[in-house]
Amino acid sequence: MCRLSLCWYSIFCKQNFVGFIFGGFHLFVDGYIAFAWFWIYHIFHLELAVLSNFMARIPDKIKSIDGSRETLKLAVRITDLWFVGTPNKFEQAEMVIVDSEGDQIHVVCKADHLKSWKADLKENSTYVMHNFKVVKNDGQFRVCEHEYKLAFIGVTIVREVDLHELPFKEFRFVEFGNVVAGNFVVGLLVDIIGVVDQVLFQHVSSKNTRVVFRMKDLSGEVLSCTLWENYCMQFLAYLNERGNDGPIVIILTHARIKDAQGSYLASVSNSFKASKLLINEPILEIQEFRERLLDLGVKVSPVLPPGDQGSSQLSRGSQLSSKDAFLSKVEAKTIYEINGISEDVVCVTVGTISKIVMNNHSWCYPACVQCHRKTDIQTGPFTCGCGKNNDQPVLRYRVEVMVSQNNDSSKFLLWDRECAELIGQTADEVNRVKIEDGDVDLNASPQAVDRLLGYVLAFKVRIQSKFRNVVVLRCSNELDLINVVLDMLADTEACSKIDASNVDCNNATHPECLQDSL
Repeated sequence: MCRLSLCWYSIFCKQNFVGFIFGGFHLFVDGYIAFAWFWIYHIFHLELAVLSNFMARIPDKIKSIDGSRETLKLAVRITDLWFVGTPNKFEQAEMVIVDSEGDQIHVVCKADHLKSWKADLKENSTYVMHNFKVVKNDGQFRVCEHEYKLAFIGVTIVREVDLHELPFKEFRFVEFGNVVAGNFVVGLLVDIIGVVDQVLFQHVSSKNTRVVFRMKDLSGEVLSCTLWENYCMQFLAYLNERGNDGPIVIILTHARIKDAQGSYLASVSNSFKASKLLINEPILEIQEFRERLLDLGVKVSPVLPPGDQGSSQLSRGSQLSSKDAFLSKVEAKTIYEINGISEDVVCVTVGTISKIVMNNHSWCYPACVQCHRKTDIQTGPFTCGCGKNNDQPVLRYRVEVMVSQNNDSSKFLLWDRECAELIGQTADEVNRVKIEDGDVDLNASPQAVDRLLGYVLAFKVRIQSKFRNVVVLRCSNELDLINVVLDMLADTEACSKIDASNVDCNNATHPECLQDSL
């Protein structure tokens, strides 16, 4: 091979070698870069996933709220929502929320924050909520057992989210027997379900509106229930409009329990705004109750007593029962208030007869058999000013008693009808026994009058300021009526503590004896 040829061959080989070297190097570099990008990509997304998991905060549990932290995140459903106060002025929202474990807590959104959130808050909707003020749940009445409750603040966040797996409202019914026995948490509002046994009283006026009725649960236990204002009107409207559709089963949520005091049994009533009243509604709890009611054969009285079946009475009170007449057009006053009244008024109250008061009047007086007018004739025939010819005057009771209520007392004047009902004998019968015992003087007070002592009664009285006395128009020892009057009193808590322990239970007409027989 010539030198020139070798030279060109050498150059060709060197170029190819260099090309090979550079080509391989480029392949190596490109592969390394691809390999590096592969790992960078996966490591970045792995770190991003870890970071995302770290940043996606798990919601707090309601049961873990202990007041130590207020930066809360809650995934909840609003199961109860109500508004208190004047709309668009001094209104606040209150609600009960529940989490995935069924735990509940009370939440308050006051007026200064409600404008921002009112449109977003809906019952049964689900939310993620952040940031609350955590305060002690120590009010007089509590809708939840939780030790704390939550309040909206300026940085509270509420975001509606579809969390369909969260539970709906679960009723937490109390057994009537536990309420009657006092086995309940004082101040904790409860749910009740029962069948209406009998309406005891209803009253509609501009000042107050209420209905009182008995309920029975599936055990047959009886509990008194009072509904006020709009709840009363809802109940009475149902009675007026309903057909003959069998038992009336009601659910009352967030009901207040009024504890038993002395001879007065425990009872329940609606809360001011928090309660909901469900009457024979087509929900599972009511349907199951009705079925079991029939299966167990629980006996129920007519909802309205005989003679009260007309709807006009319920809506207007045109035909008054004895209870209606007792309470018609009157206000309730404590003994303390009665002592301070300086005008002629009629009112009702509750008290205990603690003393027979002796004054210038005898325990009885001779009177006309027809008009009860007093006469000076002791024996023999006479003609009364009313025109009635009497063979003999009849004796009528006139007894002044001291009526006590806690530390206050007042003198009440009892006339013939009330004394005869309470003592169980007419004044003539009592006087004959007294004479047989040797007490012939009419003014000698008979032992039978002492039977009045210890009676715990509901009184309807007329205050006569001119004569400075309080005249009893009617009185009753019916427990249902006594409880109604106690509910009407302005200071119910004080009046509920009347001491009835001194009642003579040998007298079957006294409230304690009545209670034992119920």
